[in-house]
Amino acid sequence: MRSMKIVFLAMIIPFLLLANWEILDIPSNRDLWYVHALDEQTVFVYSDHSQGEDMYEGLWKTFDGTNWVLDSNLNAKFIYFVDDTLGFLRADLLTIDGGKTWQKGDTVNGKWITDISFPKGQSLIGYGLKIFWDTTVMKTIDGGWHWEELSTLPEVYPGFREQTAPIQICFPSDPDTGYITVWCKNYDEGEEHESYFKTCDGGQTWVLNEEGLWNDDFGSRWGIAFPENPSIGYMSGKKTYRTDDGGETWDTVYDYRGELCFPVNDKVGYVLGRKQIHRTIDGGETWDTFKVEEWEDTIFTYFYFLNNWVGYITCWSKYGTYYTPSFVIKTTDGLLGIAEEPPMTHPSDWQVITAIGQEIVLRYSNLPHGFHASVFDASGRKVDELHCNLTEGTVSWGKGRSTGVYFIRDVSGSMAIGKVILVE
Repeated sequence: MRSMKIVFLAMIIPFLLLANWEILDIPSNRDLWYVHALDEQTVFVYSDHSQGEDMYEGLWKTFDGTNWVLDSNLNAKFIYFVDDTLGFLRADLLTIDGGKTWQKGDTVNGKWITDISFPKGQSLIGYGLKIFWDTTVMKTIDGGWHWEELSTLPEVYPGFREQTAPIQICFPSDPDTGYITVWCKNYDEGEEHESYFKTCDGGQTWVLNEEGLWNDDFGSRWGIAFPENPSIGYMSGKKTYRTDDGGETWDTVYDYRGELCFPVNDKVGYVLGRKQIHRTIDGGETWDTFKVEEWEDTIFTYFYFLNNWVGYITCWSKYGTYYTPSFVIKTTDGLLGIAEEPPMTHPSDWQVITAIGQEIVLRYSNLPHGFHASVFDASGRKVDELHCNLTEGTVSWGKGRSTGVYFIRDVSGSMAIGKVILVE
């Protein structure tokens, strides 16, 4: 694939963060918006023209990570995949073969649904929200082929003139337990608040969390995620919050808001702002920040992470033209890079002698308990362990392994990380 690779350096004490980017070679720069990937070969990007629904370009797709094809007949409201085969561009437009072909579904009840959520592991039961200001909750029990009205969210300000706008729906794993984030306005008293509803009976009834009605620091507009544990979740509104009790209480974990993504577990997550991207790898205790100050006219618009490290971000370069020039960047090292400590100089040192080759060679010394390390691939998955019981020596690794980028983390004591590359 013809592409541009960029390396950004950001000093964050005591780590040096190395971030590698690749600009995808999509044969268009017209209002690229939604992006989704099933794997690094199967990627979808939707071009949504800013001038209106009738001006969209269509869906760009690749199934080999290199060759892009435009399907101009497809108009999307989102890109959502339940699994590797079942996906949606709208609630009435779905695929059952991983995006190779798309079929019309429920063109009556599904037409106005703007957000959907299937509980993890479910391919038949899903829930949906209708257009802005409509508090109707929709449900499917046949994988999205048919949608029916399930319930209506209760009033937030009974007895007053109000409007409630559902924003996002999330059913993490249990088909009975779900959340809907909302923006509420009381016209009689001039109040605006953000909060969320929760159901424990499959959407039949909904209970409002009232913290958003009295806590001006609370917000829910930018998303909600329960990636792994039904008790541990995150919400982004006026700040970024975390719950450890299934949404009963929320604590602020970061004084920043933006689109939210915890792709695999409740440890590694991202918050996307217009000019900044923030990442935590410890469940919100600490955060790293990447800024695009060197891209003066560029803002981030949408992102999707395939796993903890491989992600895709759409970027718009400027406004004020007939269409918005845009591009999509891909990262394989967790956006902000893998943290690499500066080389150690004390006697119990270890270093990479051969960092690029068919085999990697390490040298270590003055380690009374030997040298022990874990090896991770570019996706963050541990693929091997190294154990040498001598106090000093050399270690060779990589023979028979797939080519690519790997990270070796010393677990003998220093926890330092070395980046290596296997080539043919």
